[in-house]
Amino acid sequence: MEVARLSESPSGHAPGVPYSPLYDDVYHAVGGAAQQARHVFLQGNGLPQRWQGRDQFVILETGFGLGNNFLETWAHWQADPQRCRHLFFVSVEKHPLTRSDLERVHAEGSPLASELIRAWPVLTPGLHTLSFEDERGQVTLLLGLGDVADILPKLVLQADAFYLDGFAPAKNPQMWDQAMLARLGRLAAPGATAATWSIARGVRDGLTQAGFVVTRAPGFASKRDMLQAVYSPRHQPALPAGGYQPPPAPQDRRALVIGAGLAGCAATWALCREGWQVTLVDRQPGMAQEASGNPGGMFHAVLHGEDGIHARAHRAAALQLVNAVAPWIQSGRLRGQIEGLLRLDKKFDFSTAQELIGRLGIPAEYVRWIEQQEARELTGVSVPAGGWLFRQAGWLHPAGLAKLLLEEAERWSAQHGHAVSYQWAQTVRGITRKVNADGTPYWQIQTANAKTHAAPYVVLANANGLNLLTEAMPDEDRVAKLPLTPIRGQITTMTDEAINQKSPPRIPIAGGGYALRLSDRSILTGATTQHHDDDPAIRAMDHRHNLAQAAALGVLKTAPDLAEVERLSQADSLQGRTGWRAATPDRLPLVGALPLSPDRLKDAAPRTRMDQVRMIPRERTPGSGLFVIGGLGSRGITWSILASRLLVHWMSGTPCPVEADLRDALDPARFVARDHCKQTP
Repeated sequence: MEVARLSESPSGHAPGVPYSPLYDDVYHAVGGAAQQARHVFLQGNGLPQRWQGRDQFVILETGFGLGNNFLETWAHWQADPQRCRHLFFVSVEKHPLTRSDLERVHAEGSPLASELIRAWPVLTPGLHTLSFEDERGQVTLLLGLGDVADILPKLVLQADAFYLDGFAPAKNPQMWDQAMLARLGRLAAPGATAATWSIARGVRDGLTQAGFVVTRAPGFASKRDMLQAVYSPRHQPALPAGGYQPPPAPQDRRALVIGAGLAGCAATWALCREGWQVTLVDRQPGMAQEASGNPGGMFHAVLHGEDGIHARAHRAAALQLVNAVAPWIQSGRLRGQIEGLLRLDKKFDFSTAQELIGRLGIPAEYVRWIEQQEARELTGVSVPAGGWLFRQAGWLHPAGLAKLLLEEAERWSAQHGHAVSYQWAQTVRGITRKVNADGTPYWQIQTANAKTHAAPYVVLANANGLNLLTEAMPDEDRVAKLPLTPIRGQITTMTDEAINQKSPPRIPIAGGGYALRLSDRSILTGATTQHHDDDPAIRAMDHRHNLAQAAALGVLKTAPDLAEVERLSQADSLQGRTGWRAATPDRLPLVGALPLSPDRLKDAAPRTRMDQVRMIPRERTPGSGLFVIGGLGSRGITWSILASRLLVHWMSGTPCPVEADLRDALDPARFVARDHCKQTP
């Protein structure tokens, strides 16, 4: 991905207006960027009036440029006492500005411009979620970095207004491609509007084909005319069962979340931000007391040669996590470190690593290759090889993150006039569908101590306990069994004095195990990976395995033998902890509405394209639903924020925070589709 290049306007163009030599065009009219944004895009879409009194409002822009349209829209939203609660601004940019250029453009800008500059993301391809909070609402910028022809088909949302902007059609015809504009109807909410300064014939025809009624209006500055359009198609196709679903009514936004590990706490946080009333239920006496209870854990992305689904999904997850937790770590509210992570890799050297990075177009701000000597200087230990230095990576305290997520959930709930309810030490034994006197459905859960709780929506965040609950449901309500495997893991922590070791690593090191320095300077290393093992005991052989891995990373001078490990563990010089991660076969999480069981699928949808994930029927009706957030495996910290925001997209009808193919890759129905393909000749 190529960043934008700015220069002074040459002769023949408006003096003083930012200019792109790549397109030989200026970024906005000489009459002023803010004035153009107000006249063409805000007034052209009937704003701010159309968002007033709404819970959420979604704007889709085809060219972010310098960010002027976003900033002007944000300023009007902020000044409007009747503004919507949550404004989503989704924008695509093929050639984004660097942070330094953005600072230069907005050197004398508003406080809002300063906030945008502070939040400006690492310029990696794909969708970036930037959140801006206010006591009376939220503004979310979903920034898609890439070609508009690639990004638009991958968006999952319904836009209430379209800002069609970009360089002139003669300079950048791909931005105004008629066939692309004709497909905007897929992304349009009922009654959506569109506005643009261009009156080109192809633009008018494309919008008409998309189902918009197009009219001309007085233009801005030197433009005599501009276009306004209203979405009014002759036919509105039905939404697919596993695709975008409109937001539920405010009175239906009540959910039971089962499981208070990182997944459940993150789900509670994300739902409360969107105005949901949540009851969190867990069998333990408090949060994060099972797999999320370790004293520390790493978070980082991965790098693959083809930049496929796994690499892109992990990148999105790591970047969203860092954006969310960095303020807490920097302020001291959360124990952890975001100073990078080194992943050793003996398969690469400098030249092959540079070839890969160049081919993928990944900036050094995200990841770079470092040779062994630099790696040793950076980490402070004698690592055996060079590796990949991930910059948006580090470690944090999982239980501390869970606690902060619930504290923030409580804050957001209070703003919406709700309170988060906690039901501790309650093991859920069953889930049953019920129907109110008025015919509206809801779910009731029963606990081991004979208590019941009810809500229209249930979120299963109980890791390996998920299938135990769903298999106990009545046949008429049963959902598909999901392939979750419990994997035992034992970690080891040790102090400086425990064994003959060097100084703790300055940043986490991974590669055949991992090692990181906790806040008290002790070293955490591990973890074992054991299938079909339900032994909760702390085992000396597992300590030895972890210490051998730490030695191979260069963190320890030598790996102690079994007798030495036994002696150290008996003297409490080593500490250990076991937990069971819930993993899927493809090592990707499960996030979304649960698909129906095979028997129910045969009865409910005999003609459904079962090989298409988004077409598979779900356990969901208007005002009710059964959802899952789980299967986070060994990367629960990394996945937590992205998975929770993706869950909210499924439940609240917010714009999807990842591209459609990544959404499908995390959809729990993917295994139903795969099984169908295996069984079909």
